[in-house]
Amino acid sequence: MNNKSDRRDFDRFPIEFEIEVAAQDSEGRKYSEKTVLSNISGGGAQFITQQAGKYFTGQQLEMTVFLTGTDIVKARMKGKATVVRIDPSSNSGIGEKTRGAGIAVKFDASLYFERADVKTQGNHKECPGNL
Repeated sequence: MNNKSDRRDFDRFPIEFEIEVAAQDSEGRKYSEKTVLSNISGGGAQFITQQAGKYFTGQQLEMTVFLTGTDIVKARMKGKATVVRIDPSSNSGIGEKTRGAGIAVKFDASLYFERADVKTQGNHKECPGNL
Protein backbone atom coordinates (compact mmCIF):
# COMPACT_ATOMS: atom_id res chain seq x y z
CA MET A 1 0.00 0.00 0.00
CA ASN A 2 1.33 3.41 -0.85
CA ASN A 3 -0.87 5.82 1.08
CA LYS A 4 0.23 8.75 3.22
CA SER A 5 -0.98 7.31 6.52
CA ASP A 6 1.37 4.33 6.07
CA ARG A 7 4.37 6.69 6.13
CA ARG A 8 3.38 8.50 9.35
CA ASP A 9 5.12 7.74 12.63
CA PHE A 10 2.03 8.85 14.61
CA ASP A 11 -1.72 8.78 14.13
CA ARG A 12 -3.25 12.14 13.20
CA PHE A 13 -6.28 13.37 15.15
CA PRO A 14 -8.73 16.03 13.94
CA ILE A 15 -9.03 18.72 16.60
CA GLU A 16 -10.05 22.35 16.62
CA PHE A 17 -8.28 24.49 19.20
CA GLU A 18 -7.38 28.15 18.95
CA ILE A 19 -3.66 28.66 18.50
CA GLU A 20 -1.25 31.56 18.27
CA VAL A 21 1.68 31.33 15.88
CA ALA A 22 4.68 33.67 16.09
CA ALA A 23 7.46 33.80 13.50
CA GLN A 24 9.47 35.92 11.08
CA ASP A 25 8.43 36.17 7.45
CA SER A 26 10.88 35.65 4.56
CA GLU A 27 11.98 39.30 4.87
CA GLY A 28 12.73 38.97 8.60
CA ARG A 29 9.67 40.86 9.86
CA LYS A 30 8.18 39.44 13.05
CA TYR A 31 4.47 38.67 13.13
CA SER A 32 1.95 36.61 15.03
CA GLU A 33 -1.55 35.43 14.30
CA LYS A 34 -4.34 33.65 16.12
CA THR A 35 -5.92 30.89 14.08
CA VAL A 36 -7.33 27.35 14.30
CA LEU A 37 -5.48 24.08 14.74
CA SER A 38 -7.11 21.51 12.45
CA ASN A 39 -5.26 18.34 13.43
CA ILE A 40 -2.41 17.08 15.59
CA SER A 41 -0.23 14.01 15.97
CA GLY A 42 2.68 12.97 18.16
CA GLY A 43 5.14 14.58 15.76
CA GLY A 44 3.36 17.54 14.24
CA ALA A 45 0.18 19.42 13.46
CA GLN A 46 -1.66 21.42 10.84
CA PHE A 47 -3.33 24.79 11.23
CA ILE A 48 -5.38 27.01 8.95
CA THR A 49 -4.19 30.50 7.96
CA GLN A 50 -5.56 33.41 5.98
CA GLN A 51 -1.95 34.68 5.62
CA ALA A 52 -0.30 31.89 3.62
CA GLY A 53 2.19 34.31 2.03
CA LYS A 54 3.94 34.76 5.37
CA TYR A 55 4.86 31.07 5.62
CA PHE A 56 7.55 29.06 3.83
CA THR A 57 8.98 25.54 4.04
CA GLY A 58 11.73 25.30 6.67
CA GLN A 59 10.43 28.33 8.61
CA GLN A 60 10.74 28.17 12.40
CA LEU A 61 7.55 28.89 14.38
CA GLU A 62 6.63 29.34 18.02
CA MET A 63 3.21 27.83 18.68
CA THR A 64 0.79 28.22 21.57
CA VAL A 65 -2.21 25.89 21.68
CA PHE A 66 -4.96 27.19 23.96
CA LEU A 67 -6.64 24.35 25.84
CA THR A 68 -10.32 24.72 26.59
CA GLY A 69 -12.89 22.81 28.53
CA THR A 70 -12.74 24.20 32.04
CA ASP A 71 -13.27 27.56 33.69
CA ILE A 72 -11.29 26.45 36.75
CA VAL A 73 -7.86 26.11 35.14
CA LYS A 74 -6.70 27.98 32.05
CA ALA A 75 -3.90 26.15 30.29
CA ARG A 76 -1.95 26.01 27.06
CA MET A 77 0.67 23.91 25.29
CA LYS A 78 3.71 25.68 23.88
CA GLY A 79 6.59 24.71 21.68
CA LYS A 80 8.61 25.26 18.53
CA ALA A 81 7.91 23.76 15.14
CA THR A 82 9.18 23.83 11.56
CA VAL A 83 6.96 24.29 8.49
CA VAL A 84 7.14 21.15 6.32
CA ARG A 85 4.27 21.74 3.87
CA ILE A 86 1.80 24.40 2.75
CA ASP A 87 -1.53 23.16 1.39
CA PRO A 88 -3.04 25.95 -0.73
CA SER A 89 -6.67 25.31 0.18
CA SER A 90 -7.95 23.77 3.38
CA ASN A 91 -11.05 23.89 5.56
CA SER A 92 -11.31 22.75 9.16
CA GLY A 93 -15.04 22.29 8.68
CA ILE A 94 -16.39 24.81 11.20
CA GLY A 95 -17.25 27.73 8.98
CA GLU A 96 -16.01 30.53 6.77
CA LYS A 97 -13.46 31.79 9.33
CA THR A 98 -11.52 28.53 9.12
CA ARG A 99 -11.09 28.45 5.34
CA GLY A 100 -7.61 29.14 4.09
CA ALA A 101 -4.26 27.49 3.52
CA GLY A 102 -3.20 24.55 5.67
CA ILE A 103 0.25 24.88 7.24
CA ALA A 104 1.74 21.50 8.21
CA VAL A 105 4.47 21.58 10.85
CA LYS A 106 6.81 19.14 12.54
CA PHE A 107 7.44 19.72 16.25
CA ASP A 108 11.09 20.47 17.00
CA ALA A 109 10.67 19.03 20.53
CA SER A 110 7.81 17.94 22.75
CA LEU A 111 5.25 20.62 23.50
CA TYR A 112 5.16 21.67 27.13
CA PHE A 113 2.20 22.39 29.37
CA GLU A 114 1.79 25.82 30.93
CA ARG A 115 -0.95 27.11 33.20
CA ALA A 116 -2.09 30.46 31.84
CA ASP A 117 -3.83 31.57 35.03
CA VAL A 118 -0.67 31.56 37.18
CA LYS A 119 1.86 34.37 36.77
CA THR A 120 5.00 32.64 38.11
CA GLN A 121 8.16 31.67 36.26
CA GLY A 122 9.06 28.02 35.76
CA ASN A 123 5.39 27.13 35.47
CA HIS A 124 5.63 24.50 32.77
CA LYS A 125 6.10 20.76 32.61
CA GLU A 126 7.20 18.57 29.72
CA CYS A 127 4.44 16.35 28.48
CA PRO A 128 5.17 12.64 28.59
CA GLY A 129 5.93 11.26 25.18
CA ASN A 130 6.21 13.34 22.05
CA LEU A 131 2.93 15.24 21.96
